Amino acid sequence: MATKNQKDKCLVRLNTMLSNSSVEFADHIEIMDTIQKAKAELKLQKMDDIEVDEVAQEAQAQILLQRKINKRNAIENEIKGRKLVDYVLREFPENPQEGLIAILVGSNRQKIGARASVAVQQHSAVNNAINGFQLLLEKNGVSEFFHTADDGVQKRIAKVLQELGEQPEAELNKPKAKVVLTEKNKKIVKVGTLMHENSESMRLNLNDRGANIGKIWGYIVRQSHDPHRVRNAADILKDTETTYDEKLEGAMPWNKNYNRNFNAWKKYVMPLLDEEKTFANVNDIDQFMVYAYSSLVKNQNLKSDGADFAFNAKSSKDMSKSSQMKRVLHFKNSDSWFDYNSKFGMGSLSESYYAGLTSAGRNIGIMDTLGTKPEDTYKKIVKAVGNRIATDLGDPGRISEDSLQKFLDVVTGRVYETGSYTAAKYSAILRSIASMAKLGGATIAAVADIAQYAGEMRYQGRSFFGSMAEATGSLLRRKNTKEKKNIAKVIGVMFDNSTYDTAGRFQVGDNMPRKWTNAQRTFFKYNLLSWWTNNLKESAVLGMANNIAQNKNLTFDKLDPGLRTLFKQYDINSTTWNIIRRTAMKKADDGTEFLDLSTLDNISDIEAKLISGLDNPSARELRNIKDSFRTSVSGMLLDRATYAVIEPDARVKAELTRSSIAGTFMGEAIRFIAQFKAFPVSIIMKTLGREKSFIHAGQTARGLEGMASLIAASTIMGYVAMTAKDILKGREPRTLDLVNNPEQFFKTFLAAFVQGGGLGIYADVLFQQTRSGLEKAGALLGPVPLSAFDYLQVITELSSGNVDAAKRIGYRTTLGNIPFLNIFYAKAAFDYLIGHQMMEYMSPGVLRRVEKRMKREYDQEYLLTPPSKLVR
Repeated sequence: MATKNQKDKCLVRLNTMLSNSSVEFADHIEIMDTIQKAKAELKLQKMDDIEVDEVAQEAQAQILLQRKINKRNAIENEIKGRKLVDYVLREFPENPQEGLIAILVGSNRQKIGARASVAVQQHSAVNNAINGFQLLLEKNGVSEFFHTADDGVQKRIAKVLQELGEQPEAELNKPKAKVVLTEKNKKIVKVGTLMHENSESMRLNLNDRGANIGKIWGYIVRQSHDPHRVRNAADILKDTETTYDEKLEGAMPWNKNYNRNFNAWKKYVMPLLDEEKTFANVNDIDQFMVYAYSSLVKNQNLKSDGADFAFNAKSSKDMSKSSQMKRVLHFKNSDSWFDYNSKFGMGSLSESYYAGLTSAGRNIGIMDTLGTKPEDTYKKIVKAVGNRIATDLGDPGRISEDSLQKFLDVVTGRVYETGSYTAAKYSAILRSIASMAKLGGATIAAVADIAQYAGEMRYQGRSFFGSMAEATGSLLRRKNTKEKKNIAKVIGVMFDNSTYDTAGRFQVGDNMPRKWTNAQRTFFKYNLLSWWTNNLKESAVLGMANNIAQNKNLTFDKLDPGLRTLFKQYDINSTTWNIIRRTAMKKADDGTEFLDLSTLDNISDIEAKLISGLDNPSARELRNIKDSFRTSVSGMLLDRATYAVIEPDARVKAELTRSSIAGTFMGEAIRFIAQFKAFPVSIIMKTLGREKSFIHAGQTARGLEGMASLIAASTIMGYVAMTAKDILKGREPRTLDLVNNPEQFFKTFLAAFVQGGGLGIYADVLFQQTRSGLEKAGALLGPVPLSAFDYLQVITELSSGNVDAAKRIGYRTTLGNIPFLNIFYAKAAFDYLIGHQMMEYMSPGVLRRVEKRMKREYDQEYLLTPPSKLVR
């Protein structure tokens, strides 16, 4: 590429001509920008090498097309906004603030469309994008090959992606088109072809919704960046020579280590870039790269901001003018991209591809509801609702715009950005260690899930006890048939990436370095929580799909009231139900019938018109209607699965994060306190909120009955979980003798209630008599602050000369923070082989004191030989 000082003479003449013409300045800039892009795409050194007039005409045509798209988008955004304003005022007149929240993250209120939120659409779009591609790989027999490919094979797949992506569209669309590829291995070609076709499908889906993304090879996978590796570039590259650059001090007011890592990253990436495409019309390359680096480190590139996220939407602008613009890196070829991705990407080719599908799915989900400029549209909705209330009701202060920001930040992804890299990284690692040290018995505590499962199915009109049997049966069954599993996958149930959902049950979630993510994945595999969660989620979705199929012969008004209420919450009415029951049913290999979403792709144009209510929708609108409808039905089942197997949804995450950014003081404080709180908070907000919705709907008796039955069942299952924990510790179950020992009975009841109500992680702490009241209160701040308090106490005891107490507390704290040691089966073996002996060594007589206290406080004894007799 010529340097910025070596201007193309022809380009200069054209620039001067446009400046002296009657063409408006904005048009002038756009024409020059488009011509620069054309020059880069044709890989020309000079503008003299092409017909300038022809390119200028094409540029004007492209500008006209973009303006038409912008105009169409503006109209559609306005229509969506007005419909949502009317929706809030119609469905939530008594609480419009709740209606505005419902648009983004859903509401438990029994209102039409109350759960048909942006967050649900995003969840469904992402899961279906990933599962859809996985099923495509399985259908073609290359799934295992793709997921286990080594670096050499991945690099060759990337080459196929590039060669397919650079083929002229006209050639590919010919009936007997023959694409010449350098790769001859059929499996590699097949994987590359499937990735290319799927990537193109996602690009066109986004364009249908208002983006204007030009064809680019490997579109989905090309922008993959691991912020931890980018921020630590010098160490990743083993670069010991690059140092702090004094010249960048003004442009980069951070510490010297940050500056050094930026310089190492820039030095590595610059030779890999297609500079013409990356820096077209960029006036200051250094500042462009500074902003790009900062954006990647802070995760700003993951924000779901509608059509503006498009990789080529703003890449040609002067980045020094706005730090909010997306910075896009265009690589020379597949080898350059692969080399970069190996160093600084999200992992393997498969992980990078799934990361791209996740980003695309989140944008599809938000654009379906709020259009191409989601934040602008939502803020206009909030303002319009506030104005209408102020005018009609004379209540100008009824809408709190500030309190809505936290919900918007979750669906746009802003909450996943980072402030201080170092603080965010090491805080996340500390929380990961705490998870792997404290959640070893989480699967035992998860027995209470069965009660939650049954409560959700009862809400949908099914039998409570029958649903408990269904959940238990799913855990006892070895596995479902392949066809049933595929039905669940088509609905959107994800199995391979369950680690993040599993961890999210107990905490807000962190963006961790790759090795810690892998460690956590391994931990949840070995403590069986991934297996437990996956089985119950699959059972929940298949159970709901079967229940819907069993009702296919009933009209909407004849459905069970519970199922009809559920449908209304997801905006499924008599029209859409008739389409579903006629179209989307399938029998599995054992004859059981299920709702099968794959058939919803085949609904007719007439049915799509009925769904939308439009008289004459365009072909593009029809495609969007069909795709959005399928996503919304899938979203309903996936969303309800997070009620049956409790997981925090977007609303819970918003309440826990409060718009705070990781790596800031407030953001990290909130995340430490919120660790392990997501599960109990989800039960309060989702499960109890679901039952409370009956009270809001005027069915107080039904709401109270639901809460009572749920609490009773959860307490019983909590006792089962608590008993299982005691047996693993070698202790007999706690007494239920109300007549002879009423005091202990009520202690047992309270402990079971806490265990079953989602506070199982804290049950041992709250009812452990060796801790003071202050320590128990401190435990509610989170496991990491509690451990810090314990180590501070060690120092205090040492300074007071209480060496034995210091050793005892230090040993207990250290043992309780060793990852993997607390897995329930490993912990039981460790205690009897080593742990009890170590306790006695640290404090002679402690085991006898524990046994006496256990008998006095809990009326419990050891089932086998007491530990004190083993270490005499």
